[in-house]
Amino acid sequence: MTRTKGLYAAIATAALLYQSPGLAQQAENPALYLSVDCVKSTSPDYLRLGKETWLPVHEELVNRGSENSWALYSVLFGDRSRCDYYEVTTYLGERQLNAVPRLDEAFEAAHDDVDLAEAMTRTRSSRQRVATELWMQVDSTGFGAHKFVDVNLMYAEDPDDYERMESRVFKAGHQALVDGGHRAGWAVYQLISPLGTSIPYNYVTVDFLTHLGPVPMAEAMLAAHPDRDLDAMHDLLERREQVLTETWALVVATGPVPTERDGQ
Repeated sequence: MTRTKGLYAAIATAALLYQSPGLAQQAENPALYLSVDCVKSTSPDYLRLGKETWLPVHEELVNRGSENSWALYSVLFGDRSRCDYYEVTTYLGERQLNAVPRLDEAFEAAHDDVDLAEAMTRTRSSRQRVATELWMQVDSTGFGAHKFVDVNLMYAEDPDDYERMESRVFKAGHQALVDGGHRAGWAVYQLISPLGTSIPYNYVTVDFLTHLGPVPMAEAMLAAHPDRDLDAMHDLLERREQVLTETWALVVATGPVPTERDGQ
């Protein structure tokens, strides 16, 4: 299957996203960006450094307004040969995304007895940062405290059509699952960078979970859309290809995991 047309559409969409909206629009409804680092640990020291050294630094960066949030996830069900951990940093709006954080100042504020250069050396020897991706939130139910996430990588040939399907049809079903206590939240994100024919996905949906196990998705969709036919709604899923699903476990995050900004 050729994906050139869909990828060109995604690139065009990304180009539009980088055009700066008016200041009033940015202030009222800033986009939520995610920088996702795929990490391969090379030493047991990696987890300890993440919890004891870098979590306080990210909390300081959040307090200073340099980041919106930071979280560390481990791959629970999935291929750990390339990445066994993911670090997810979120930024609220382009101003925060493009600002250069004063890491040295934040580190000094978080640790008065640890040397930054030494911490960086130990961190580099404890893990390999395999890849970094930038995503932007398209829509969301918002989310609260969670223990796990199901990460569903998708490829959509027609980005506009796919986003309408998620927002206008499936979001309501996910909201019903949240309202029923089956999930802690749901969101859909578009890949901003990198792009190209070697990337087999351009969207991801994330289910935020407090526990593992099946959920009554069909019942939730019928409750959310009592006037729609379930088979017809299921047929809509043919508009995208589900490339891969993994389950990650939350290791640590900056403070209580916040409810992220709702999508439009």
